[in-house]
This record gives sequence, C-alpha cells and structure tokens, in this order.
Amino acid sequence: MAVLNVQLDNILCFNDFKADFTYPKKIVRSPLEYEYLKNYPSIRYKKVNIIIGSNATGKTSLGKALWKIFVFLRDREAKPIRDLVTDNSKDAYILLDCVYSVGLFFRFEAIIKTNGDIVVKYLPLRINKDDTYEKMVERLPKDSSFVNYVQALEKAKIGGWFFKFPTIEDGFDRISCKYDDKRKKEFVKTFDNVLKTFDPSIEKVFKSEEQEDTYIIRFYNGKTVAIKDGETISGLNYLSSGTKYALNIANVMCSIKNHDNGFYYVDEQFSYVNSDIEIACLNTMIELLGDGEQLFFTTHNPEIMTLPLPIHSFSFLKKAEYDHGYKVELINASDYEKRNNVNIKNLYDNDYFDIAPDTRKVFEIGD
Repeated sequence: MAVLNVQLDNILCFNDFKADFTYPKKIVRSPLEYEYLKNYPSIRYKKVNIIIGSNATGKTSLGKALWKIFVFLRDREAKPIRDLVTDNSKDAYILLDCVYSVGLFFRFEAIIKTNGDIVVKYLPLRINKDDTYEKMVERLPKDSSFVNYVQALEKAKIGGWFFKFPTIEDGFDRISCKYDDKRKKEFVKTFDNVLKTFDPSIEKVFKSEEQEDTYIIRFYNGKTVAIKDGETISGLNYLSSGTKYALNIANVMCSIKNHDNGFYYVDEQFSYVNSDIEIACLNTMIELLGDGEQLFFTTHNPEIMTLPLPIHSFSFLKKAEYDHGYKVELINASDYEKRNNVNIKNLYDNDYFDIAPDTRKVFEIGD
C-alpha cells in the first residue's frame, strides 16, 4: 500500500494541510528503482519520504493522523478519528488517496461534525493500464454523497501498516518481540547485528531457553540483560538511550525485509543515535523495500540528505505565520529544485527552503 495524497483540516496541528506524495514524470537514471506501482508504470509515487523539520512542526502528528485514519478504516469505530479533531466547535475534514500493488485505488473523505457525527465517502477504483494519478481522480464519480461511515465502509479494504513512534508517546513504550519459530531466528540475527553496531561491547544476542518471547543480551564483561515482550523499553537497565531504540529499529528492519506490511512510518527513532549509524540503517531499510511499498522516515539529522536519492524524496515541515496564528506546511524539495544532481544538503545549510528555526529568543536570554 502507498499513500498518494493527504489533506487535513482541523486535525491535530493541521489546518488546510495538503501533502502530495506523487511525482509528475519518470526520472532518467533515478537512484531509486521501481518508484511506481508494479504493472502500472504511470502510477508514480514517492517510495521514500524523508521528512525533516524543527521541533513541534508536526512530524509525529502526521504519523499519528495517518495511523488513526488507517485504524478507523479497518475497525470502523469512531473514537480514533474523533480523537484527531482539534477544535470541536467546527467541522474537521480528511482526504486520503491510496493505491495497492494489486491494481486498486481508493479515495477516502471524512467530515467529523461538531456534534460528533462522522460522514464519509469511500470511492474504490480498479486501476487501468494507462492510468495516471490524475486520470484516476478524474474517473471518480462526481455525484457521490457523504453518508454514515458504518454504511460507507462496510466493504472498505485497508492494507498493512507499521508505525514506530518515540517511546515517550502513549502506547509506544512496549517491547515487541513476539514471533513464530521461523521469524525468531531472523529477528535474533537482525537484533544481534543492530545491537552490536550500536554498542560494540555486546558479545551476543540469543533467545532465552527458560522464558517465552524473551531474548538475552550478553556483554563481553559477562553482564546480561533480558528483553521480554510486553515490558517497557524505558525500563531496561544497563542500555544507553540510543541502544534501547535498537529494538524498535530491528523490528522495523525485520518487518520490511519480510514485506509484512507495505506501509512504514518510522518517527524519530534515531534521536540518540550516531549519524553514521542512522544513515546506514535508513539505507538498509530503503534497499529492503519491495514493490508497492512505501517508507516515511522523520529525522532532525541533515546528514541524511547526503543519501543518493531523488530530490523529491526530501520534504520539510514548517510552521508558518497565518491569520494571526501558525499553520503547518509541507515543503517538498522538488518544488524548489528539479535537478537531481544538486547537493540538497548545501541548499538546506544555506536555508534555501526557508525552514530554519527562529533562535533569537534563546540568544536574548544572554542579553
């Protein structure tokens, strides 16, 4: 599954927010292969979306909005989507366009009314061989109406997804390492490789023989740490802040390698991690992505922009002044620069995209 377009209004920190994850034409000698839907080469989508932004610009909020929309489509229960509304005194609006590699497209629209009622449109289409994103949108029925979500979503289908948020976010401080016997061996190998990269004093990672869904980290000094499914990540002793996140990163890599989900949102998992390690892990995730899959990766690390990716893979979230307040905008690098041979990090370092935070108030403390 891949997301092509998102529009949000009165949803978390987003007002009149629009994000387009398609690109207009095929790139000659693109450094990223198969950035289109298999068997439908004109359905071009941004396979890798690296989102960079200052603090409080909506990187985590965008992921949470997508996550709760997906949950709503799957479970058809109102609470996840109602929880997204910021101002209950006015209606909220959502638009989401997605495609599947089996040749399906759908548009989902929702209005969450001030009284809590939710009305939606769910418009599926079979993709034609010569379709583009624009052609599919053109073919959507013009006379469709918003109806009660229970009725509209009765036959809705939603693909698999995988979200990883920082452990400080509610519900994301739990260890997840419950796998079947075949996957346990692969997870141990992946976890072992990642952990040893994060901390070279680790000798070995192995499955516990005494406890179910438990893994043991053994250090060269003889110290051991047990990693048990369901326990808190923050409660792990003896591991550095960055090494604790290695468990989440191993989960992501294992899932992408086995093509378990198709859509991946990896949010700020490398805040405590060395830049070279972050780049190596992201590069591996990208190499593991399969046909029809999509990765969103949020970071504060500008060195990520040295990766050999199409310029449209990089986007920036920014809070801009708007009507006596602030509005979050998604700025795609390709809106400013079309050439893929340009050093995007140099542009970023020179604030070409006008996204640098205003630090004057901090310096005023010293005046």
